[in-house]
Amino acid sequence: MKKYTKVVKRFLALVTPAIATSILTTLPSQAATFASSESQFNINNFSSSPVDVVRTFTDNKTTAISTGGQVTADAKAEAEFNIYANNSASNLSFSQAQGQGDGYTGSAESFAAIIGYDFIVDKEFSFDFSGLFNLKTSIDDALTERANARGEFLYKLLDSDSGEVLDSFKISGNLSTIGNNDAFVFEPSSSITFDSKTSNQYFGGTQEYALTSFKGKYSRTFDKLTRLTLIESKSNQVSVYTIPEPSTILGSLFSCTMFGAVSIRKRKRASSAALLVNKI
Repeated sequence: MKKYTKVVKRFLALVTPAIATSILTTLPSQAATFASSESQFNINNFSSSPVDVVRTFTDNKTTAISTGGQVTADAKAEAEFNIYANNSASNLSFSQAQGQGDGYTGSAESFAAIIGYDFIVDKEFSFDFSGLFNLKTSIDDALTERANARGEFLYKLLDSDSGEVLDSFKISGNLSTIGNNDAFVFEPSSSITFDSKTSNQYFGGTQEYALTSFKGKYSRTFDKLTRLTLIESKSNQVSVYTIPEPSTILGSLFSCTMFGAVSIRKRKRASSAALLVNKI
C-alpha cells in the first residue's frame, strides 16, 4: 500500500492549487465585480467495485481584503465514493467571489478528488456519468476592475501495476476580464460516448462565460486480467479586485499595513470507513 500513498502525494502536489495575493490600494469605485467557477461529476453503475482502498479529498480557501469597499468570497468542496449504496461516486468544487465599492480584493479556491484502487477486470470496465463545468466573470468598470475565473476537471484511468494512463477526460478553462487569456478545452478519450452534451462560451467585453453540461458512458474492454486505478479531480479558482492608476501605486505600497484580511482554510480528508484505511 505504500506505493499508493506515494501516488496520492504526487497527485495532490500537482493538482492542488495555491493562491498568492498582491495587495494594492485602489481608486474609488462604486461598480461591481463577480467571478464564479464550478465543476461537478457523478458516476453510477460501475461494472465492478474497487477491491482495495478508496480515498476522497477536499480542500478550500478564501481570502477577502477591503480598504473601504465590500467583498465576499465563498468556496465549497465535497467528495464521496460509495461502493455499498448504488455503487457510485461523486464530487463537486465551487468557488465564487464578488466585490463592490472603493477598494478590495477577494479570492476563493476549491479542490475535490475521488480515487479508487484496484478495479480488477478481465473483460469490460464501464460506468455511467454526468457532470457540468461552469465559469463566469463580470465587471462594470474596465479601467479599475478585474475578475478572473479558472478551473480544471480531470479523469484518469490507470493500469495499477505499470502506472500507465489508459484513458483520460479533461475539461479546463480560464476567463480573464478584461484580458486576452481566455480559453476553454474539452478533451474526452475515445472510450467515452455522450448521450447529451451542451456547450456555450463567450469571450470579450465586461461579461464572459464558458459553460458545458454532459451525460454519457465510459466503456473499455480488456483481453487479460487487469488491475485499474481511477482518479477523478477538479480544482476551481476565482479572484476579483480593483486596480490603482499608475500614479497611485507608490503611495499604495505604504498603506498595505492598514489593510484588514480574513483567510479561511479548511482541509478535509476522508475515506470509506469500511475499507483498509489503517493499512496505508
